[in-house]
Amino acid sequence: MPNSLQNLRKEAGYRTAKDFAEAVDIPAPTYTRYEQEPAKIPIERAWIIADFLGCTIDAVVGRTPIKPSEMRGPVQRVYDALSDKNKGLLDDYLDYIQYKDSKEQARDRAQDQRRYEELVQQYSRQFYESMGSGEADFIDLVSLGDADALRARFLEFVETRLADERDREIADALDMAESVGRRNARDNGWEFEVAGERFLIRDTKPKEPLSIELACYKLSNMLSAQYEERDREVLEGITSAYDGMRRRRNAFAHGLGGSFDNNRG
Repeated sequence: MPNSLQNLRKEAGYRTAKDFAEAVDIPAPTYTRYEQEPAKIPIERAWIIADFLGCTIDAVVGRTPIKPSEMRGPVQRVYDALSDKNKGLLDDYLDYIQYKDSKEQARDRAQDQRRYEELVQQYSRQFYESMGSGEADFIDLVSLGDADALRARFLEFVETRLADERDREIADALDMAESVGRRNARDNGWEFEVAGERFLIRDTKPKEPLSIELACYKLSNMLSAQYEERDREVLEGITSAYDGMRRRRNAFAHGLGGSFDNNRG
């Protein structure tokens, strides 16, 4: 088997294994062993190396890629062995399952849409209150001022509120972390539970356990990245719901001979 990891390391500009090991924070003797036996690299380390080199784990461990056309899993093999009659029965059942699944997905999308529309109403009221206009709802919001400019201001307001709520959520989690975090000797790191989810902060160097303070700092970074991704999805959902609600309001107003958007006819 060709030593693909060694080739990848040299292509990345690292002449020696020691230099690269220091760059990825892996002990040099351990990394040298990885180059000699890449197939035995632990999955966590393989991810680190692959991310650093900008390649796949398959490339790191020297695994020969498998062509999809050559893959015949156990389910496919069972299907191939069926009679034509039973293949037809299975195909009909799969069609039914796909139909049922599409209905369930449509229901889930409708539930998500209702949730985001409720968030639009909630943040619309907060947005109005922030301008000192008292109580209001989405209908008032879209009828006030230049529609596109107001949309931008509203979404900026929502993004700021999400960030504030995220910061408070992380701060609350970290307040608890030092008291509930515990050492996990088996996995060599600190283990935390936040909102029912387990987080493991591994030691970066062998025989040098992380302090609880540094572990909490790393936990904060992990939570920030995770919650930012979550809030991006929420903001996208709110934006889509806002635009959909505005279109419906304008269609209704158009039927009455007007428009809620002041910059439209």
